[in-house]
Amino acid sequence: MIQSRGQMELETRSVVELGEGLAVLHASWTLHTSGSTARGLSTEVVRRQPNGTWLFVIDEPRTPA
Repeated sequence: MIQSRGQMELETRSVVELGEGLAVLHASWTLHTSGSTARGLSTEVVRRQPNGTWLFVIDEPRTPA
């Protein structure tokens, strides 16, 4: 996906926070590349850092519908 150097649109559909420091995100995405468009659903797990930012722990771009 990254090698295609396209433009990606991401729409977060839901966020489930697990306590103070973990969250599960579900999103729909669209990737536009030269001559094609791909769509899918993703699931991510993020962890809050001490400075308040969030970092990805798991990113699964091909979540089944």
